[in-house]
Amino acid sequence: MKTNRYDLTRLAVLYFPDSTEKNARRRLLKLLQGERDLWEQLTALHFGRYQRTLTPRQYELIIRTLGLPDSDDDFGNWAR
Repeated sequence: MKTNRYDLTRLAVLYFPDSTEKNARRRLLKLLQGERDLWEQLTALHFGRYQRTLTPRQYELIIRTLGLPDSDDDFGNWAR
């Protein structure tokens, strides 16, 4: 059964593959906050700093703004 949530830490690791999971998550959050328009749109979609999963709308907004991560991982299979 497919869920409608995307794991934030797994996405962070795809963007920052040389980092630990914890550090990749921190770096992604810092990047998201640095993009003021993106951060405002995410908070309007009820995104919070301590959130562990992304809704489909939050996920699409991040991907649309930042682009797909450069990763050898099969991007279509990473969502939980």
